[in-house]
Amino acid sequence: MHFHAEHSLFFERPQPPWVAPLGIALTGSVLTVNAGAQSTALSLTGSGIGAVLLLVAHAHGRRRIKPALAWTLAVVALALLGGVALDANTDVIVQTGARVLCGAIWILWLGTQVDWASLRQLLLRIRTPEGVVASLDHALMHGVLAQREWVQRRDAARVRLGSPRLPVAAWGPLVGEGALHAFTRLERSEENALLRSASSEDVRAHDGVHLDAIDVERGGHLVLQQLELRLERTEWLLVLGPSGAGKSSLLRLLAGLDGPAQGTMTRMGNRVSPDTTLSARLHGRVALLCQNPEHHFIASTVAEDIAWGLLRRGVEPEEARCRSREVAMALRIDHLLQRPCHQLSFGEQRRVALAGLLVLEPELLLLDEPTAGLDPVAALELRTLVAEAVRRTNATCVWATHCLHSLPSQATRVILLQDRRVLFDGSTAEGLSKPWLIRAGLAVWKENRAYVDQDITTLPEPRTGSTYQEGIARSAEPLR
Repeated sequence: MHFHAEHSLFFERPQPPWVAPLGIALTGSVLTVNAGAQSTALSLTGSGIGAVLLLVAHAHGRRRIKPALAWTLAVVALALLGGVALDANTDVIVQTGARVLCGAIWILWLGTQVDWASLRQLLLRIRTPEGVVASLDHALMHGVLAQREWVQRRDAARVRLGSPRLPVAAWGPLVGEGALHAFTRLERSEENALLRSASSEDVRAHDGVHLDAIDVERGGHLVLQQLELRLERTEWLLVLGPSGAGKSSLLRLLAGLDGPAQGTMTRMGNRVSPDTTLSARLHGRVALLCQNPEHHFIASTVAEDIAWGLLRRGVEPEEARCRSREVAMALRIDHLLQRPCHQLSFGEQRRVALAGLLVLEPELLLLDEPTAGLDPVAALELRTLVAEAVRRTNATCVWATHCLHSLPSQATRVILLQDRRVLFDGSTAEGLSKPWLIRAGLAVWKENRAYVDQDITTLPEPRTGSTYQEGIARSAEPLR
């Protein structure tokens, strides 16, 4: 909507609330007069005034002028070429070119005054249905993410080919894969929207989660087989296993996004069977943090995204804003509240996605590779923040990962998954020992010694005498 190098859809600083209405009203008036006028001089005068305003905006460092001029000249050139192609006389061509030039310049000037954030607020003030604005917001944000991903793919192809110009044959796979990933991200985002907006009216006491002989299918293939699990309230559970073992499938089952193909599940006091519909499986007291934080974003800015679930559950806007700010402060991201989601770093995205879940105060928190892609300091901070949130809400926490370098010290129980089955279910003291890690595919043999894929002795210092500490000590012992 404007031409800032870093912020293609959002201004770096919020605009005063009167700027957008004034800019739209002024531009609309000029375009109306320009469209109805039959005077070349009047159109050229309007073009001159608009050009001066563009230069003033450029002088204040608010927007780049070169793209604006390029688009303006291109539009005028197309109009003139169209006139020549239609054999119009010279006066008509000049008059048409002047009118198009005036309209293009003023629209470009409007882009220097109005960004999506201010336009969104204006739409809400004039009582545009919130559902319409939310849909536009969602589509806009995911369009930006898709465009950024396409640029990354294009640049990767340039590096691999060693040329700035890509052959025609390369564009098909680039566009196709980009579209596929965009649709996948949108599908995952819709799933998370269903979770965050699910009803949580049923707050009766429950006795945790029970899975009995569960099979889960996806795409005609078994992703979990004969799963037996008992998960008590306020328990911390580690779910460990190599990639493809079924960790994400287990979390999707616990969240209600996938249903059992066989067996039954009791969760939050409700029974889930193969015949249970998606809407009946979802529960507002369950939250799932996916591996890719972009799959969580529904609104375009951090503040709006964190509050989104609360607003969909009927919380008053002012209360939703207050609760969102409290969670943001607890996660140390309150300085990001006005930032667009697509401009966050990966670690910031992870915290914002987590904030959108914790603000709903879930009783069952499911974390899928929560520290993946984070540096050691950021991973330690995230573990600490999750532990504080879980302690504050007395939630049940399931932490699924294949990385043994960054595990929560609060966990006293571990499940090892391998080939879609539970290989081990017991204390961390035993589950983190090298024999079990080797059997689970999380450690390898080399010269009669077992090497773990990560150095688990570098974990944060746990409570003295805890079963977790015992597990680490045992894992450091030589194999016999």
